[in-house]
Amino acid sequence: MAYPNINIQTIDLAMVRENSPNPTCDVKFTFLDQKTGLKSELPAHKLILAFGSEVFMRQFFGSIPEEENAIPIEDSTVEVFRIFLDILYNKKISLKAFDFKLLADLYYLAEKHHHKFLKDLIVNEVWFREIDSGNLLEVAKMAENNAHLEEFSSSLLNICYVFMRKTDLASISDIFDNEDVGEENSCLLHRLMAGAERTRPNPEDICQNCRHEQCQDGKELTKGNFVTGAYITRGGLDIMRTVNIDGSGSGVVYKFGDGSVMPYPVKISELTYMCF
Repeated sequence: MAYPNINIQTIDLAMVRENSPNPTCDVKFTFLDQKTGLKSELPAHKLILAFGSEVFMRQFFGSIPEEENAIPIEDSTVEVFRIFLDILYNKKISLKAFDFKLLADLYYLAEKHHHKFLKDLIVNEVWFREIDSGNLLEVAKMAENNAHLEEFSSSLLNICYVFMRKTDLASISDIFDNEDVGEENSCLLHRLMAGAERTRPNPEDICQNCRHEQCQDGKELTKGNFVTGAYITRGGLDIMRTVNIDGSGSGVVYKFGDGSVMPYPVKISELTYMCF
């Protein structure tokens, strides 16, 4: 018997938690803003949290389950914890919209609750970010301040090292000469230079297509990661090679396998690297 193709609408539990928390929610997390004294709370379902984290599973359904239904949270803000709950509820979240500080706070929660998948996603997001001289020191300090979050800290240091290796000496000297650097930041810059040299990859370890230390396969082209002559794809349909990027940095001219060149620029956001 052939069954019709029926589109079954599933329950959006994250929407239920946000808009109709009672009477289905059986736990709430409470927060106190130390600066303003403002109190807030986030309701949730123990069973869903337990399926998302083995720590919650032990806390709510272990041999000595949590008896309190109001759990104070003192090591996270309500904003960050809400995002963490959204992820446990399988709500679509884009890490690209988060700054490094928020990613650090979110990684801490993932580490605390043994959420390896989220930790890996955050590290991967950091790994492919590009920094500049304007936020180099900020990112490096964050890496050192979060040394206890080893993988996250290493990913921050890695993008600092990559920046140092691809930046010419004159530009690095300009950072040192900045009047706001100071002795502490100067020492930090020296540590970054030493680390960049210590972790310099062998030429054979660099992707031969995108020519980046961290292969950009499947990653969107940007003005910062663009290289000439790399294989790229547009929507996964055609394989092409980059020729150049236009003056605005928003379009790319590429050539096809037969050597013919695209006569007009294509939006750079439509193209991704295809490394083999």
